[in-house]
Amino acid sequence: MRYFIWLVLVFVTKLLAGQGSSGDCYDKNFVEISVRMHDNQAYSMVSMQREGGRIKARYFAAPDGLGNNAYNRYLNWARDKKIILVSAGTYVDGTETPVGLTIDNGITVNNTLTDKMDGLVIVYANGGIAVSNLKNGDLKLRGSGVDPNRLYDIISSAWDLQAFTSWAASEEATVFQTHLLVYKNELQVSSYNSSQKIATRRFLAVGKDINGKLLHVIVDYPFECTLYQGTKRVLDFLNSVLDMDVIFMINLDTGSQNVFNLYSNDCQLNEAIKGKYALNVAINILAYYFE
Repeated sequence: MRYFIWLVLVFVTKLLAGQGSSGDCYDKNFVEISVRMHDNQAYSMVSMQREGGRIKARYFAAPDGLGNNAYNRYLNWARDKKIILVSAGTYVDGTETPVGLTIDNGITVNNTLTDKMDGLVIVYANGGIAVSNLKNGDLKLRGSGVDPNRLYDIISSAWDLQAFTSWAASEEATVFQTHLLVYKNELQVSSYNSSQKIATRRFLAVGKDINGKLLHVIVDYPFECTLYQGTKRVLDFLNSVLDMDVIFMINLDTGSQNVFNLYSNDCQLNEAIKGKYALNVAINILAYYFE
Protein backbone atom coordinates (compact mmCIF):
# COMPACT_ATOMS: atom_id res chain seq x y z
CA MET A 1 0.00 0.00 0.00
CA ARG A 2 2.81 2.41 0.89
CA TYR A 3 4.53 1.58 -2.38
CA PHE A 4 1.33 2.35 -4.29
CA ILE A 5 0.92 5.71 -2.52
CA TRP A 6 4.58 6.50 -3.28
CA LEU A 7 4.03 5.73 -6.98
CA VAL A 8 0.97 8.00 -7.05
CA LEU A 9 2.91 10.85 -5.42
CA VAL A 10 5.76 10.43 -7.88
CA PHE A 11 3.32 10.48 -10.80
CA VAL A 12 1.50 13.60 -9.55
CA THR A 13 4.79 15.39 -8.87
CA LYS A 14 6.05 14.68 -12.37
CA LEU A 15 2.72 15.69 -13.87
CA LEU A 16 2.75 19.06 -12.13
CA ALA A 17 6.34 19.56 -13.26
CA GLY A 18 5.37 18.95 -16.86
CA GLN A 19 6.90 15.47 -17.04
CA GLY A 20 3.75 13.47 -16.54
CA SER A 21 4.14 10.95 -19.33
CA SER A 22 6.24 9.93 -22.26
CA GLY A 23 3.56 11.56 -24.44
CA ASP A 24 4.46 15.04 -23.23
CA CYS A 25 6.15 17.19 -25.86
CA TYR A 26 8.48 18.85 -23.39
CA ASP A 27 9.21 19.67 -19.77
CA LYS A 28 7.26 22.81 -18.84
CA ASN A 29 10.13 23.89 -16.59
CA PHE A 30 12.02 24.71 -19.78
CA VAL A 31 9.23 26.28 -21.84
CA GLU A 32 6.83 29.06 -20.89
CA ILE A 33 3.93 30.10 -23.13
CA SER A 34 2.32 33.30 -21.89
CA VAL A 35 0.71 36.61 -22.71
CA ARG A 36 2.21 39.60 -20.90
CA MET A 37 0.94 43.17 -20.73
CA HIS A 38 3.24 46.12 -21.33
CA ASP A 39 2.16 49.71 -21.96
CA ASN A 40 -1.43 48.53 -22.32
CA GLN A 41 -0.54 46.10 -25.09
CA ALA A 42 -0.54 42.28 -25.01
CA TYR A 43 2.62 40.46 -26.07
CA SER A 44 2.34 36.74 -26.80
CA MET A 45 5.56 34.99 -25.91
CA VAL A 46 7.30 31.62 -25.95
CA SER A 47 10.30 31.60 -23.63
CA MET A 48 12.71 28.64 -23.77
CA GLN A 49 15.54 27.89 -21.34
CA ARG A 50 18.70 26.72 -23.13
CA GLU A 51 20.49 25.75 -19.91
CA GLY A 52 21.43 22.08 -20.01
CA GLY A 53 20.99 21.85 -23.78
CA ARG A 54 17.56 20.22 -23.61
CA ILE A 55 16.04 22.84 -25.94
CA LYS A 56 17.50 22.64 -29.44
CA ALA A 57 17.01 24.44 -32.75
CA ARG A 58 17.08 23.08 -36.29
CA TYR A 59 16.86 25.07 -39.51
CA PHE A 60 15.89 23.82 -42.96
CA ALA A 61 17.11 26.42 -45.42
CA ALA A 62 16.43 24.91 -48.84
CA PRO A 63 15.63 21.72 -50.78
CA ASP A 64 18.13 18.89 -50.51
CA GLY A 65 19.93 17.21 -53.39
CA LEU A 66 17.13 14.64 -53.72
CA GLY A 67 14.47 17.23 -54.49
CA ASN A 68 12.86 17.28 -51.05
CA ASN A 69 11.82 20.82 -50.13
CA ALA A 70 12.24 22.25 -46.64
CA TYR A 71 8.72 21.21 -45.65
CA ASN A 72 9.21 17.55 -46.63
CA ARG A 73 12.66 17.51 -45.06
CA TYR A 74 11.12 18.82 -41.83
CA LEU A 75 8.36 16.17 -41.87
CA ASN A 76 10.88 13.35 -42.31
CA TRP A 77 13.11 14.69 -39.56
CA ALA A 78 10.32 15.50 -37.09
CA ARG A 79 8.79 12.01 -36.91
CA ASP A 80 10.59 11.06 -33.70
CA LYS A 81 11.08 14.59 -32.30
CA LYS A 82 9.27 16.38 -29.49
CA ILE A 83 8.43 19.61 -31.28
CA ILE A 84 7.90 22.83 -29.36
CA LEU A 85 7.33 25.18 -32.28
CA VAL A 86 7.83 25.55 -36.01
CA SER A 87 8.20 28.87 -37.82
CA ALA A 88 9.09 30.23 -41.23
CA GLY A 89 12.54 31.72 -41.20
CA THR A 90 14.27 34.28 -43.37
CA TYR A 91 13.77 35.97 -46.71
CA VAL A 92 13.55 34.30 -50.12
CA ASP A 93 13.91 35.71 -53.64
CA GLY A 94 10.62 34.47 -55.06
CA THR A 95 12.00 30.96 -55.54
CA GLU A 96 13.18 28.38 -53.01
CA THR A 97 16.62 30.00 -52.87
CA PRO A 98 17.26 32.02 -49.69
CA VAL A 99 18.63 35.54 -50.03
CA GLY A 100 22.27 35.94 -49.00
CA LEU A 101 24.91 33.47 -47.91
CA THR A 102 23.21 30.21 -47.04
CA ILE A 103 24.71 26.91 -45.91
CA ASP A 104 22.36 24.05 -45.10
CA ASN A 105 23.73 21.36 -42.80
CA GLY A 106 27.22 22.03 -44.14
CA ILE A 107 26.22 22.24 -47.82
CA THR A 108 26.45 25.64 -49.51
CA VAL A 109 23.10 26.60 -51.04
CA ASN A 110 23.82 30.24 -51.90
CA ASN A 111 27.40 31.51 -51.87
CA THR A 112 26.46 35.15 -52.52
CA LEU A 113 27.19 37.22 -49.44
CA THR A 114 24.97 40.31 -49.49
CA ASP A 115 25.91 43.58 -47.79
CA LYS A 116 22.22 44.44 -47.33
CA MET A 117 21.82 42.13 -44.33
CA ASP A 118 24.37 42.38 -41.55
CA GLY A 119 23.14 39.51 -39.39
CA LEU A 120 24.84 36.14 -39.91
CA VAL A 121 22.94 33.37 -38.13
CA ILE A 122 24.69 30.10 -37.32
CA VAL A 123 22.61 27.11 -36.21
CA TYR A 124 25.01 24.53 -34.82
CA ALA A 125 24.59 20.78 -35.22
CA ASN A 126 24.15 20.55 -31.42
CA GLY A 127 21.06 22.79 -31.56
CA GLY A 128 22.57 26.09 -30.45
CA ILE A 129 22.18 29.40 -32.28
CA ALA A 130 24.67 32.25 -32.56
CA VAL A 131 24.58 35.53 -34.49
CA SER A 132 27.42 37.73 -35.67
CA ASN A 133 27.25 41.35 -36.78
CA LEU A 134 29.06 41.14 -40.12
CA LYS A 135 29.88 44.82 -40.33
CA ASN A 136 32.05 44.44 -37.21
CA GLY A 137 34.28 41.85 -38.89
CA ASP A 138 34.70 39.97 -35.61
CA LEU A 139 33.15 36.56 -36.28
CA LYS A 140 34.55 33.84 -34.02
CA LEU A 141 34.33 30.10 -34.62
CA ARG A 142 34.73 27.02 -32.48
CA GLY A 143 35.35 23.36 -33.20
CA SER A 144 37.09 21.61 -36.13
CA GLY A 145 40.49 22.66 -34.83
CA VAL A 146 40.06 26.39 -35.46
CA ASP A 147 41.62 29.03 -33.23
CA PRO A 148 38.70 30.21 -31.03
CA ASN A 149 40.34 33.62 -30.62
CA ARG A 150 40.77 34.35 -34.31
CA LEU A 151 38.49 36.99 -35.84
CA TYR A 152 37.01 36.41 -39.29
CA ASP A 153 35.95 39.26 -41.59
CA ILE A 154 34.04 37.36 -44.26
CA ILE A 155 32.83 40.54 -45.99
CA SER A 156 36.26 42.04 -46.68
CA SER A 157 38.38 38.88 -46.93
CA ALA A 158 37.76 36.18 -49.55
CA TRP A 159 40.21 34.00 -47.62
CA ASP A 160 38.16 34.34 -44.42
CA LEU A 161 34.96 33.57 -46.33
CA GLN A 162 36.49 30.40 -47.77
CA ALA A 163 37.77 29.38 -44.34
CA PHE A 164 34.33 29.97 -42.89
CA THR A 165 32.48 27.88 -45.49
CA SER A 166 35.01 25.07 -44.98
CA TRP A 167 34.44 25.24 -41.25
CA ALA A 168 30.64 25.16 -41.72
CA ALA A 169 30.98 22.07 -43.92
CA SER A 170 33.10 20.22 -41.36
CA GLU A 171 30.75 21.21 -38.51
CA GLU A 172 27.57 20.47 -40.51
CA ALA A 173 26.39 23.93 -39.51
CA THR A 174 23.46 25.78 -41.03
CA VAL A 175 24.05 29.44 -41.87
CA PHE A 176 21.87 32.20 -43.25
CA GLN A 177 21.79 35.98 -43.46
CA THR A 178 19.07 38.24 -42.11
CA HIS A 179 18.50 41.76 -40.87
CA LEU A 180 20.05 42.21 -37.44
CA LEU A 181 17.54 44.22 -35.43
CA VAL A 182 19.17 44.22 -32.01
CA TYR A 183 22.77 43.38 -31.12
CA LYS A 184 24.26 43.45 -27.63
CA ASN A 185 21.05 45.06 -26.33
CA GLU A 186 21.29 47.98 -28.77
CA LEU A 187 18.92 48.79 -31.63
CA GLN A 188 20.51 48.26 -35.04
CA VAL A 189 17.59 49.70 -37.04
CA SER A 190 16.03 53.15 -37.14
CA SER A 191 12.99 54.82 -38.65
CA TYR A 192 14.95 55.80 -41.76
CA ASN A 193 16.99 52.67 -42.56
CA SER A 194 14.32 49.98 -42.24
CA SER A 195 11.14 48.95 -44.02
CA GLN A 196 8.23 51.35 -43.70
CA LYS A 197 5.71 48.61 -44.46
CA ILE A 198 2.95 48.32 -41.86
CA ALA A 199 2.45 44.75 -40.68
CA THR A 200 2.17 42.51 -37.63
CA ARG A 201 5.55 41.27 -36.42
CA ARG A 202 7.25 38.20 -35.00
CA PHE A 203 10.75 38.19 -33.52
CA LEU A 204 13.33 35.73 -32.23
CA ALA A 205 15.43 37.13 -29.39
CA VAL A 206 18.29 35.41 -27.59
CA GLY A 207 19.68 36.77 -24.36
CA LYS A 208 20.17 36.25 -20.65
CA ASP A 209 17.71 36.64 -17.83
CA ILE A 210 18.40 38.38 -14.53
CA ASN A 211 20.14 35.22 -13.25
CA GLY A 212 22.41 34.99 -16.27
CA LYS A 213 20.58 32.01 -17.80
CA LEU A 214 20.38 31.81 -21.59
CA LEU A 215 16.89 32.28 -23.05
CA HIS A 216 15.51 31.93 -26.54
CA VAL A 217 12.30 33.96 -26.78
CA ILE A 218 9.85 34.29 -29.65
CA VAL A 219 7.56 37.28 -29.33
CA ASP A 220 4.40 37.53 -31.39
CA TYR A 221 3.46 41.20 -31.75
CA PRO A 222 -0.02 41.31 -33.35
CA PHE A 223 -0.23 45.09 -33.80
CA GLU A 224 0.44 46.56 -37.23
CA CYS A 225 3.55 48.72 -37.22
CA THR A 226 6.78 49.38 -39.08
CA LEU A 227 9.76 47.10 -38.49
CA TYR A 228 11.49 49.81 -36.44
CA GLN A 229 8.42 50.45 -34.27
CA GLY A 230 7.91 46.75 -33.59
CA THR A 231 11.60 46.19 -32.83
CA LYS A 232 11.78 49.13 -30.44
CA ARG A 233 8.63 48.12 -28.57
CA VAL A 234 9.59 44.45 -28.26
CA LEU A 235 13.11 45.31 -27.08
CA ASP A 236 11.60 47.55 -24.39
CA PHE A 237 9.21 44.74 -23.45
CA LEU A 238 12.04 42.21 -23.11
CA ASN A 239 14.20 44.61 -21.10
CA SER A 240 11.40 45.84 -18.84
CA VAL A 241 9.12 42.85 -18.33
CA LEU A 242 11.56 39.94 -18.58
CA ASP A 243 14.65 41.76 -17.27
CA MET A 244 16.35 40.27 -20.31
CA ASP A 245 19.69 41.43 -21.65
CA VAL A 246 19.24 40.81 -25.37
CA ILE A 247 22.28 39.41 -27.17
CA PHE A 248 20.56 39.57 -30.55
CA MET A 249 17.11 39.82 -32.08
CA ILE A 250 16.10 38.95 -35.64
CA ASN A 251 12.91 39.13 -37.67
CA LEU A 252 10.76 36.09 -38.52
CA ASP A 253 8.70 36.34 -41.69
CA THR A 254 5.06 37.39 -41.21
CA GLY A 255 4.45 38.18 -44.88
CA SER A 256 4.08 35.53 -47.57
CA GLN A 257 5.61 33.00 -45.14
CA ASN A 258 3.48 33.82 -42.09
CA VAL A 259 3.80 30.30 -40.72
CA PHE A 260 3.95 29.59 -37.00
CA ASN A 261 2.84 26.40 -35.23
CA LEU A 262 3.18 26.26 -31.45
CA TYR A 263 2.53 23.14 -29.41
CA SER A 264 1.36 22.96 -25.83
CA ASN A 265 2.94 20.55 -23.39
CA ASP A 266 0.37 17.88 -24.30
CA CYS A 267 1.51 18.06 -27.95
CA GLN A 268 -1.71 19.76 -29.05
CA LEU A 269 -1.55 22.70 -31.45
CA ASN A 270 -1.86 25.98 -29.57
CA GLU A 271 -4.66 27.95 -31.25
CA ALA A 272 -3.99 31.20 -29.36
CA ILE A 273 -0.62 31.91 -30.99
CA LYS A 274 -0.34 30.84 -34.59
CA GLY A 275 0.55 31.99 -38.07
CA LYS A 276 -1.77 32.77 -40.95
CA TYR A 277 -0.78 29.96 -43.30
CA ALA A 278 -0.29 26.19 -43.18
CA LEU A 279 3.19 24.82 -42.60
CA ASN A 280 3.61 23.63 -46.19
CA VAL A 281 3.65 27.28 -47.32
CA ALA A 282 7.02 27.82 -45.62
CA ILE A 283 10.00 27.80 -47.97
CA ASN A 284 12.45 27.61 -45.09
CA ILE A 285 11.69 26.34 -41.60
CA LEU A 286 13.00 27.00 -38.10
CA ALA A 287 12.08 24.35 -35.53
CA TYR A 288 12.64 24.13 -31.79
CA TYR A 289 12.44 20.75 -30.11
CA PHE A 290 13.05 19.09 -26.73
CA GLU A 291 15.42 16.26 -25.86
